[in-house]
Amino acid sequence: MRKLILLPTIVLLLGVLSACEDSVSPIIETDRDYTLFGTLDMARDSQFVRVIPIRSSITEVGDVLDVTVQSIELSTQQNFTWRDSIHTFDDGRIGHIFFAPFRIRPSQTYRIEIIPSDSEIITSAETTVPDLPETEVLAPTLERVLTTRLDARQRILWHGIDRAPFEVEQWYRFLSLSDFTYKDYQLSYAPISRPLAGETDVWEMDKDLIQDRDTLSTKLELGAFYRLAGVALRITVLDENFVPPGGEYDRELLAQPGTLSNVENGFGLLASVGRFSVEWILPDSVAREIGYLPLGNTTIPGPVWAAPPGTYELAQH
Repeated sequence: MRKLILLPTIVLLLGVLSACEDSVSPIIETDRDYTLFGTLDMARDSQFVRVIPIRSSITEVGDVLDVTVQSIELSTQQNFTWRDSIHTFDDGRIGHIFFAPFRIRPSQTYRIEIIPSDSEIITSAETTVPDLPETEVLAPTLERVLTTRLDARQRILWHGIDRAPFEVEQWYRFLSLSDFTYKDYQLSYAPISRPLAGETDVWEMDKDLIQDRDTLSTKLELGAFYRLAGVALRITVLDENFVPPGGEYDRELLAQPGTLSNVENGFGLLASVGRFSVEWILPDSVAREIGYLPLGNTTIPGPVWAAPPGTYELAQH
């Protein structure tokens, strides 16, 4: 039996890292039963998807969906049954958010199925998590400009990245000698980022170490009270389901039903997000030249660095 529905449209990337929201588009006819929206994220130890039953009226909202939602990691056949929860959104509407406690892994393909109790039609979608990249942290370069200004830079190469990361984050870690605790400072800007010339799957980042130092000096005293303990980068990589047709983010095109969807027997989009980090320590001589006091022989408590949560750490020393 065909139904009249109010089809949610996808406003791509505005809700990539948060719960998906929907807006009303023209009514169309369909024999599909569910819309599935969700992003599996390496930063989370539980995953969430929104399941929207297709009804003849937007006012028909049930307390319980008579379905089983499950996920399967295809390489291992590991299976999780997801739990339903009722969520009230900011606009006052009520929706179903299904969740399951597990972490996704790089390069793995996950299939989510919506299995109704009263039908043999299964609504499903698959997403493959981005591959774990290899990272190369090159030695810093220091150069005197007109003998008065120091230019200090460091290049980081991400092998296995064929398009721009969705987000780049960077941290510095210091040891406070007043209380022997670590203090992490995240910079609000990202390093210069571009594909490496002549390569198709290598992404290059160029850190301006002097700019970083000047920014950090406004946050804390870089003198005798702090020792530089580490530097870190984290990138967020989106899976291929986020790449629109033709590579163009045309809102009018993307608003058309089914333009950007990987759901079988339904509507919507299932995608995944990879997060990868690398950390390293600047050589003592470089740290001093730039204006930091390195750890040196300072007795320090605990580990020198702990990667940001939910990432795959690629350590460099």
